[in-house]
Amino acid sequence: MKIAIFGIGAIGGYIAGRLTKAGEEVSLISRGETLNVIRNSGLTIHNDNKNYTVTPKHITDNPEEIGIVDTIIICVKADAVEIASEMIKPLINENTIIVQTQNGLTASQKIGQILGKEKVLEGICHFGAQVISPGVVRGMANSPRLTIAETNNDKTQRLLSLQSTLNNAGFNAVIPESFQVDQWAKLMAVSALGSIGAITRSNSPIWRQIPSVVEMWIKNMEETRDVAKSLNIDVPYQEIQDRIDNLPQGVGSTSMHRDIADGKPSEIEHQIGSIVRIAKENNVTIPVNSFIYNALLPLEKLARGEISA
Repeated sequence: MKIAIFGIGAIGGYIAGRLTKAGEEVSLISRGETLNVIRNSGLTIHNDNKNYTVTPKHITDNPEEIGIVDTIIICVKADAVEIASEMIKPLINENTIIVQTQNGLTASQKIGQILGKEKVLEGICHFGAQVISPGVVRGMANSPRLTIAETNNDKTQRLLSLQSTLNNAGFNAVIPESFQVDQWAKLMAVSALGSIGAITRSNSPIWRQIPSVVEMWIKNMEETRDVAKSLNIDVPYQEIQDRIDNLPQGVGSTSMHRDIADGKPSEIEHQIGSIVRIAKENNVTIPVNSFIYNALLPLEKLARGEISA
């Protein structure tokens, strides 16, 4: 399969490394130092003490150099989805599919508005990865789980073909009965972990030692589940219990938390911000989420230059 991956950070780099190692024809769209390192030395993956370096078919900042591909996986942050969608137009013909992997709820809609909603497959990454240095990525799972789906939850041939390709590369590619339930479960988990980390200025190994903060984290997830219910999306409570039982004892932070801590623009509007807005539209009371969102908002607006210090 001819695959292009746009955005070679932690997630994009890890997906690219596994697919290339499995023998797929993978082209990468990146920029800056990451582009230069991979062009000169290849893409290096560290996973469970098994390190390997792969050479993609193309590594470029100009998609026109790649040509038409079968599948495009967009691995940029939510704010950059529209820019990425415009840039990948030279890679697309009538049969090309586009897989979004962004946190939040709106990426596939934005891609579809630019490139055609019939081309878009939904995707959720349930694994962690870390950029060690430009062009060097560490994976955090031996069998990383990916949820993929058609927006209408049909099990089409193109979806099954992509599942087979991903599984052949060592992923655990899952097609759920309801993508929307999985999407809200992921949003519930990543938004709660990121927002509690950002508001407490600490990773989960620290704040998990304080029962009242753990209670706030659980309440955060319960509120998000209530918001999903207002849209007739029933996230099983077991999803919350699973997070409680497996609260990270390692690093325990998210990119949103790290970006806010570093004074960078974050995905706050695509995560807890979207939860707060939908709750307001549907008259759902969510005091924990609302407080955290508004408490973090000044830092976000400062980072974006929308207010001054």
